[in-house]
Amino acid sequence: MNETTKNTLIFLLATVVQFYAGFDFYRSAISNLKNRIADMNLLVVIGTSAAYFYSVFVLLFPNLFPVDMRNLYFDGAAAIITFVLLGRYLESRSRNKASDFMKKLLSLKPEKATILVDGKEIDVPIENIVVGDAVIVRAGEKIPVDGVIISGSAEIDQSMVTGESVPVLKKEGDTVIGGTVNTNGYLVIRAEKTGKNSFVSQMIKLLSEAQEKKPPIGRLADKIVAIFVPAIMIISILTFDVWYILDRPDIAFLSAVSVLIIACPCALGIATPIAVVASVGRGAKEGILIKNPEMVERINSIDTVIFDKTGTLTEGKPSVIKKVIKNENLLFVAYPLLKSSSHPVSQAVLPYIPETDVKAEDIKSVPGKGIKGKVNGMEVIIGNSVFLSENGYTAEASSGYTELLIGVDGTVVAQFLLEDRLKDEAKYVVSKLKQMGLKTVLLTGDKEDVGKKVCSTLQIDECYYQLLPEEKYTIVKEKQRKGKRVAFVGDGINDAPSMAVSDVGIAVLQATDIAKEAGDIILIKKDLRLLIKAINLSKQSFRIIKQNLFWAYVYNLIGIPVAAGILYSFGIMLKPVLAGIAMSFSSVTVVLNALRIQFKNLEE
Repeated sequence: MNETTKNTLIFLLATVVQFYAGFDFYRSAISNLKNRIADMNLLVVIGTSAAYFYSVFVLLFPNLFPVDMRNLYFDGAAAIITFVLLGRYLESRSRNKASDFMKKLLSLKPEKATILVDGKEIDVPIENIVVGDAVIVRAGEKIPVDGVIISGSAEIDQSMVTGESVPVLKKEGDTVIGGTVNTNGYLVIRAEKTGKNSFVSQMIKLLSEAQEKKPPIGRLADKIVAIFVPAIMIISILTFDVWYILDRPDIAFLSAVSVLIIACPCALGIATPIAVVASVGRGAKEGILIKNPEMVERINSIDTVIFDKTGTLTEGKPSVIKKVIKNENLLFVAYPLLKSSSHPVSQAVLPYIPETDVKAEDIKSVPGKGIKGKVNGMEVIIGNSVFLSENGYTAEASSGYTELLIGVDGTVVAQFLLEDRLKDEAKYVVSKLKQMGLKTVLLTGDKEDVGKKVCSTLQIDECYYQLLPEEKYTIVKEKQRKGKRVAFVGDGINDAPSMAVSDVGIAVLQATDIAKEAGDIILIKKDLRLLIKAINLSKQSFRIIKQNLFWAYVYNLIGIPVAAGILYSFGIMLKPVLAGIAMSFSSVTVVLNALRIQFKNLEE
């Protein structure tokens, strides 16, 4: 391929990039100029257009230029547009999450429900349920509407609302929330809230408001560009005018073009995006998925870290912390009863019970208390101390823990104490955050004694408990109103609105899909210490961004006067080709500096 053919091919490819890929730059620059705004779009348009059109004239009319001015800058213009577009792509990728939130939230409710009409059970679409309808909910089914129990009792898994790791007993007269799960029992519920007034609809509303109100970060580069763009235009025009007045039109044109090329926003334009790209890559390597690259900068300014409890600071499920076995030989009879139960406490104790093929008979589950039946002709009762006492056993309650006792033929043969255990690294993380000068807060829907115990153990600064999702949301908003920059770390559906409205939303590995959608950052390893690394990654990245911008500023401060011909009297004239080399050198410097993020220590 000869030189002419190669240059023609480069010209065609560069034209596609300049006017197709870069069309939005032109459109935005023109639109902003109408409003008297000079931004990065205008800087990109001016710099790349100067390089592109200069190259076009050199390619088409080479005889109009001295031999040493016949240089092409198509590749430089295309590279600038590509880098800036890459940065914008990363920024915009996380902005279209609202519809995903809504779809996942709406999926919490079943499509159909069973209602009682004149004593008959009728299946109807959930949207046809009206206030006052009697709705039947069987064991294992999701509750379709917000309402009040008018018949029956059951243990309800309402972790999506309160974050409690253990199902809660609900009986006649108690309220239940649509989307929660009936783990056992048979319920008849009177519908109280439907449609837009339901809990799920209110969650959707909170998420929508949070998405609309979360402001875009004001980039330092944009502030610089607002001054830089008009200044470059003025300097280029003045350069041409001065040399033209001095009767050197050849130098006038050469210098004016050199000013625009050397000021082409490669270093300034990629200073932030290239650091963000490097940060996102380093984060992924560490197990930190940065969905919203704005967070690389934003997390650097947080002063308050708010935690959910269940599944975030704790394991999210009950674990046996103490067991007292009084009769090892009879322990096996509990196996068939525990095996038949899906209750989290039963499942937590099951591994401690010897397996057996013996079958249980006459199994009866009593919501909120336990389960009983017959095994090998023996009466077996499993549950809390109240349940065993009601059945004639001598059993003492253990305060502060979830308990499970096993009784056989009138004698307690085993006692298990359980709690939702704190993650091993939780205390270290909270301590480290406080050393970094950050305030720590706990927001939990769990009981007061549980919340206070966690706060005391971890030495968290503020503790709020027995909260509904909208109350968590309100607390986050109130702290922001007081000027706090808040990061919210959570895992549940009930955390999603708070995560979305916070300055930085962080979802842990075991988070629900909705929480992960709401979060800006996902910790994709089961290690809460990644939170510390995420904050340190942000600090390092922000430091490098500022270094890059400083270098771009110094580069232009030195390069522009030289390109304008200030050293001409000393025999130094910066031709466009040298201006292009200088521009490329500044870009390489910025890229290499950004790549240092890959080698930074994030544990300090």
